[in-house]
Order: sequence, then structure tokens, then C-alpha cells
Amino acid sequence: MKYNFDKLSERRHTHSEKWNVKDNELPMWVADMDFMVMPEIQEAVKKVATNGSYGYSFPTEEFFKAYQNWWKSRHDIEIDTKSMIYVTGVVSALDSLVRTLTNAQDNVMILSPVYNNFFTVVTSNNRNLIVSDLIYQNDNFYIDYQDVEEKIKKHNVKLFIFCNPHNPIGKIWSKEDITKLYNILAKYHVQMISDEIHCDIVDPGYKYVPAMSISKDIITCIAPSKVFNLAGLHSALTVVNNPELKNKVEAAFYHDDIGEASYFAVPAVIAAYTYGAEYVDELNQYLLINKEYVKNYLKDNLPHVKYVSGHATYLLWLDISHYGLPSDVFAKELREQTGLFINDGLHYGKNGGAFIRINIATSLDNVKDGMSRLNQFLKGK
Repeated sequence: MKYNFDKLSERRHTHSEKWNVKDNELPMWVADMDFMVMPEIQEAVKKVATNGSYGYSFPTEEFFKAYQNWWKSRHDIEIDTKSMIYVTGVVSALDSLVRTLTNAQDNVMILSPVYNNFFTVVTSNNRNLIVSDLIYQNDNFYIDYQDVEEKIKKHNVKLFIFCNPHNPIGKIWSKEDITKLYNILAKYHVQMISDEIHCDIVDPGYKYVPAMSISKDIITCIAPSKVFNLAGLHSALTVVNNPELKNKVEAAFYHDDIGEASYFAVPAVIAAYTYGAEYVDELNQYLLINKEYVKNYLKDNLPHVKYVSGHATYLLWLDISHYGLPSDVFAKELREQTGLFINDGLHYGKNGGAFIRINIATSLDNVKDGMSRLNQFLKGK
């Protein structure tokens, strides 16, 4: 490999949120990679850092073109740069979009289990949360289309927030999945927003389907922050193809003070999407090695822990129902007894109570350590 994913940056005692843990603890929780940011991005940041002036900035045409070229070459979809809106982050965008596209007490639907901020961007904005639980069957998850339609009709849902690929279950939704869902939403005039921040992290041989390829009416949030580990630079895009709606959203982002470009983000994103293809290919190959290690380790040593994660993201979703512990209790005791820090499934919805989420975007040695600690915890249970 050109890039060395065994070499990690030292992040303990560096005001890293993920690594703000005790010295004996191993953090495998928040969606943040431990790998070194690719050298081309580091060089781009160093170059502008030497200017010695870090004032107000703006996203250049080259910045938007980098997004456009990446999605065309990587995902075979053409995004008009005129439909792109800079935003500091996907969660910030979702928060603002909920306020912009709905009124107080309107009903907003999500699928569960799902990324925890999907819940908060609805409830914190005084909107009513309508949840459709995914069907868990044969170690896989499926959309309950009948439940979605019935609840849309019953509750007069105004907005639907989708996760594609789906965090925390790692599901790559198929073209048929998205089309069927979109057709239900369109039937009842429900606006669809798709969070696609994990779209580039897929197992080799698999491809994600951009929601925009189903309909240009779907508002899409994208960013390089997960696949290139740039979350700290605060840079994302919201794609809105309807010009009138785009103006409304852009004005809302400006009003909410989330539309101003980060000085370091602009060159970093350009470098990522210009030079990052080989890096992403190798990253996904390395992540697959980690995933296969976990899968085989569980099979050989912890057969009662079910590996149910799909083929996207670096976040593994594991079924711990055999042990009879609620996931929050499981995660708490696991950390206290072994120092392994993971996410409990209840974080992602009431139907996540028999699951845990583990971040394997770290060295294989750390993954092995994590599995050993999990085994240590479950001995005799």
C-alpha cells in the first residue's frame, strides 16, 4: 500500500474528543479515525498556514469543482455547482433545514436505529418526532414501508430525514430501497433530506447509491469529514437543486451563522477530492481487513455476539442480545472493567437496546486489543 494505516497519530493528551480517556482505556466510539490524514491534505494546510493570516475566507470555484469532479468520477452523478451550499457541518445543516422546511409542532420522520443527532435536530427545534423502526430479521435490517406510509398518513408528516449509507447499521441502501421510499414520500408531498456523509466508506466491490440519482428533489448533505478525517475543519455541503428552495436554505444558513467557510477547510477539501482516490481505495481495503478480523474473531471466540453490520462505514453494529444486558449497562460495565470504550445501542433509538457500536477505524493492533478486551469482559457471562 502507498499509505500506511498501521501508523497512527498520537492523540492522547491533545484535546482530542475521542482520546480524552484514561491512559489504560481504548476508545472505539465516536466516528473519528485514528489514521494519519493523507500527506497531500497536510501539505495543503501547511502551505496556507505559512501565510500567517487566518482571516475570513470563502469557498472558491475550485472548491465546488472538486466536489463536482469527485462525485462524477467516484459515484457517476453530476452535481451542478450552482446547487451547492457551503455549510460548517452536516448536523448544523440538518438542524437549520428542520427549522427552514417545517413549522413548530410539525411532524418529522426518521428511521430507527439511526445516528443520534437525527433525534435531537427534530426535538430541540420544537418539532414532533415520528419514528419508523427498521425491521431486524435474519441478522439484517429492512425498511418497513407499510409502517412508513401509515405513519405519514396518520401524522401528516412534513419532512423525512434519511441516512445513506445508514449509521449505525452500516447498510448500503439499494436503488430499489431508495426509490420505493421516495415514491411513498412524494405521494404525500413529504420533503426528503439525505445525510450521505459516510458514502465513500464502503467495502471493496460495493457501491453506494446517491439519493440524488433517484430524484433531484431530494436535498442531500455531503462532506469529506468522515472518509478523510477532517471533522475538525468544519466543512460540508448541502445540495439543493430547486433554485428557489436553494435561495431559502442559503439565507437560513447565513442567518444561523453556519455558512462561512473555514480558512483551512477550503484547501484541505480541494486536496482531498483532487488527490484522494487512491487513499480512499486503500483505506477501504484496510478497513475490510479490520472488519474481517472482527467477524472471524467473534465466530471463533464469541459466537453469541452477532456481527450484523452491513458493507459501509467503519462502525460495526453488533447484536449482544444473548447476554441479556441492556446496551447502556453493557457498555458502562465493559468500560469500567476493561477500559474498552464503545457506544451503546440505545444511543441510536429504543430498538438499539440489544446492540453495541464499535469504531474499527484504527490500527489492526488496536482492533485486536479491542476484541481481546471484549472477550475478557464476556468470559463467564
